[in-house]
Amino acid sequence: MSAVVETRIPDEQRDVAPTPEPRLDRRAARRLQRDVLAKMFSEFSHERLLHPAPHGDGWTVADAAGRPSWYFEATRHPLEHWEVDPASVRRIIPGDAGEEPDAQQAVLDLKDVLGLTDEMLPLYLEDLSATMYSMARRRVVPAPTAAELATADLAEVERFLDRGHPGFVASSGRVGMGASEQTSWAPEAAYPARLTWLAARRSLCTVSLGQHVNEHDHEDRHLTAGERDRFRAAVTETGEDPDEYTFIPVHPWQWEHRILPGMLPDVLRRHLILVGRSEHEWRAQQSVRTFLDVSDPARDYAKTALGVHSMGFLRGLSPAYMRTMPAVSDWLHGITREDPFLRSRGIRVLREHAAVGYTGDAHHRSGVASDHTKQLAALWRESPVPMLEPGEHAASLAGVLHRDCAGRPLTEAWIERSGVTARDWVRALLDVYLVPVAHLLLSQDIALMPHSENVILRLRDGFPVGAFWKDIGEEIAVLSDRPLPEGIERIRSVVEPEQRELSIHTDVVDGVLRHLAVLLHTSGVLPEQEFWALGAKVLDEHRERFPEHWRELDLFRETFAHSCLNRLQLRNPQRMVDLADQSASLTYAGRLTNPLAAFRSPDAGPAS
Repeated sequence: MSAVVETRIPDEQRDVAPTPEPRLDRRAARRLQRDVLAKMFSEFSHERLLHPAPHGDGWTVADAAGRPSWYFEATRHPLEHWEVDPASVRRIIPGDAGEEPDAQQAVLDLKDVLGLTDEMLPLYLEDLSATMYSMARRRVVPAPTAAELATADLAEVERFLDRGHPGFVASSGRVGMGASEQTSWAPEAAYPARLTWLAARRSLCTVSLGQHVNEHDHEDRHLTAGERDRFRAAVTETGEDPDEYTFIPVHPWQWEHRILPGMLPDVLRRHLILVGRSEHEWRAQQSVRTFLDVSDPARDYAKTALGVHSMGFLRGLSPAYMRTMPAVSDWLHGITREDPFLRSRGIRVLREHAAVGYTGDAHHRSGVASDHTKQLAALWRESPVPMLEPGEHAASLAGVLHRDCAGRPLTEAWIERSGVTARDWVRALLDVYLVPVAHLLLSQDIALMPHSENVILRLRDGFPVGAFWKDIGEEIAVLSDRPLPEGIERIRSVVEPEQRELSIHTDVVDGVLRHLAVLLHTSGVLPEQEFWALGAKVLDEHRERFPEHWRELDLFRETFAHSCLNRLQLRNPQRMVDLADQSASLTYAGRLTNPLAAFRSPDAGPAS
């Protein structure tokens, strides 16, 4: 009989305490629930999932049996936007008067109306709760005022942006990342983190470099001298040749949860070798898997694969996509540099200097495409910091929708700092955001996905003077048969003219400007009619300057198809669309009236 070996748990593991819950008092907890409920009723009504009926001073929404189940008060705005008063929300099903507000209960009450299947219901409930957890974590720590953020640098602003995607209700779930792990690796974490470096056998990797970047430049740019030495030493210690390996930055969560347990044969065969932690400290950006080097913000961002579900997708990275990322961004960079109009608006593309993807694992050898083939890849993207002129600072476009704890918009603080009128500031924002994106579509048939995370504003004393476009390789489409460089044909997606226009109508007008117009209006900064008149004015000026670009498309179209994001997420909270054919995956709910059409210049002819 073999002896029984007693194992002892190390003291440092035995003494680890459970992660404490967010310390919200009853009042703060109710406010959190009401804020989520308000967004839920606002966006679900906007997407025509719910059909509010007048009731006294407010509105009710009914369950599948036609019974009014929830009540709220709201103001209504262009693009069928409902601005719901969180304090007014209450459940009104008989027998439940005085019940605590509960966003998950609202989903249960309205499950059939929302079209949630029994299979998807638990996934959505989990995603919603996980979103609330990330919100609760942010609310228990002191946060800067809008005035303080208005003078902060890029990393600080990014840390305290807490709205998430303005359209999605379950907008920042990070399902799969543990509570204690978020304390270390979430964008709002108190301290920066260190990335994990792996050495990967080069023959089993795709390594792609941008223009003017060679192997030496890549290594020098993306590893410190100490990291280079440790990389070579780690490989040498295993008996392998360092020249036969390349390096990959890995999210610490990914190594612990996906790579070490899920790709162990590759580790045992020394196809993957652990090098260790990065020397520099990095902070996760709003996308969670992209990191800014806070030890030296002028160095490239690192974007890592992350097997966590957030906002409808597993946040992995495809090695197949990585293969063309630098080429796509270099191509678009060249277009923006050669276009005098885009240069005059201060537009810069943040180029993806290098990308790497590991394809030696069993999942790739199986030939079956799945999320498991997106577990180990990375790219390096330019930082905007060294491109800033003296007196300039950078901030994510998401900042224009941010409110501080007192409810003051960051936009208002930027306006105050700039010393200009609200009208002039908004005009400047539209000049560097709406018009350049529209110009790219109208003149080049190129559509970006310029939501508030993919655009970084250049600000001079709070005043918009330009913008950086990022995350190009994954979220760009060429919508016509125009010529393309060899090797990037995958970005082509030919669609009809009106569907091309949706890249502005859906992603910019409805996706960002709808929320900004209401925020400025309800905060008393700028009436929404003036906002939309300014939007029409800057587009009219572009049409007058470039009439040849407006012959096929009309961004003043009276109505446009209502593409709905939450409908996609409710259909499948973990896989909203097929990334290989996104257009075919979209869901529509009738048409929306275009607020720009009402302010179209009279001499421009009727809108389409």
